Amino acid sequence: MDKRILLVDDDAHILETLQDILEAVGYDVQSAESGSAALEKLKAAPVHLMIVDYNLLDTTGVELALKAREICPDAVIVLMTGEASVDLEPAKSIIHSVLTKPVNPPELLALIKSVA
Repeated sequence: MDKRILLVDDDAHILETLQDILEAVGYDVQSAESGSAALEKLKAAPVHLMIVDYNLLDTTGVELALKAREICPDAVIVLMTGEASVDLEPAKSIIHSVLTKPVNPPELLALIKSVA
């Protein structure tokens, strides 16, 4: 599998867990603990898929999605959230889907297969 995935979450435990799950099935996974770190990684190497937490310490997932789209226009962007509802309006057209935390591994893998 040659699809690159970028995980973005300010919770190191979530990043590590999701990265382990995805790497175990053969995905090339990068991670970032902030929006600014994610943007730097995107500038260094484009990705096929971004999985982004809705609430980051330095930005929102929606704001990050808008900036990421400028750098990596073909990336599929998925948001993760533990909130009951989120405002996707500013980036509604570029958000592929929303995963509810805690993320269900089989649901995550099925989603990735559907966009690969």
